[in-house]
Amino acid sequence: MRVQTFICLFLPTLAFAGKWYKGNTHVHTVLCGHADSTPEVVAQWYHDRGYNFLVLSEHNKFIDPSTVKLSGEVRDDFLLVPGEEITGKVHFTAMNISRLVPWQFKDRNRTRIMQNYVTETEKAGGTNILNHPLSGRFIQAHEVSPVKRLYMFELYNAHPTAKNFKGAHHPSTEQLWDALLDKGMTMWGVSCDDAHKLKKWGEKENNPGRGWVMVNSEELTSDAITKAMLRGDFYSTSGVMLVELVRGTNSIELSVNEDETACELASEFLFGRPVKKGEPGTTIEFIGPEGEVVKTVQGLSAKCEAKGAYLRAKVTHRVKKEDGSLREYYAWTQPVFTDGR
Repeated sequence: MRVQTFICLFLPTLAFAGKWYKGNTHVHTVLCGHADSTPEVVAQWYHDRGYNFLVLSEHNKFIDPSTVKLSGEVRDDFLLVPGEEITGKVHFTAMNISRLVPWQFKDRNRTRIMQNYVTETEKAGGTNILNHPLSGRFIQAHEVSPVKRLYMFELYNAHPTAKNFKGAHHPSTEQLWDALLDKGMTMWGVSCDDAHKLKKWGEKENNPGRGWVMVNSEELTSDAITKAMLRGDFYSTSGVMLVELVRGTNSIELSVNEDETACELASEFLFGRPVKKGEPGTTIEFIGPEGEVVKTVQGLSAKCEAKGAYLRAKVTHRVKKEDGSLREYYAWTQPVFTDGR
């Protein structure tokens, strides 16, 4: 498949003080042994397609961004955030670190493993994202909730084998998210592509560009982006773009950017999630404690006040393709809390 180069021009008017930056926190290179492109080629791909930041999160390897040289005229608004995928019984993205984070800690108790990763990442100056929690032996809420200073997890991982949605033998990542929020955690949901393949393209290939975050930050630096994400000043998406997002003290208001969403969905490498039922269109759901949908709006704009300890929003955009198939694309806001979290 020929993959065209295009950039969707996004001029956000969202109600935050800073600027909005498109980024991916999880990708692999040939250094892991099962990806097909060098760090330079991988970084170039994201640079050339309008991303603002990228974490080269290699398995148990630290890639110094200063050693990754891009070709041509490099944009001022593109940043490589130093990182690593800590890979043991649990996988974590260690983001904005200054050195390699040790991964050799072993324990039967996965809570202790996760806590060790958080602590070791902090020693290296960074923070963590819990990766693909339902891959392999899925991680349960009671294992995560005791972990201190863990504030982010992969809500959506676009790897073809990742389990994001409810299956016969596992919950969805959204159900896990609500369970963690119900247990009192402050937890933000991240979307990423976890890409490995750039040389062979197709719906079942593990290609880039299928999940990302939009981060509101006062500046484009590793520290500023990391701090913004730790504040929850971002939304996650698999293709749906927003033009308005207001996270108030006890409410969320948002609007979908139709043109920008259409531009993203026109890419040759964004396929969406195939579904069997539903009408084309856009649905906005507001979700509270225990995963209860407290309000549903058919349309592009909506507002809702919290009716419990937290409120989050999910946008589902359903499209009928030329072949007759139905595909869904999503955006997720971060929750607002009314209980002092």
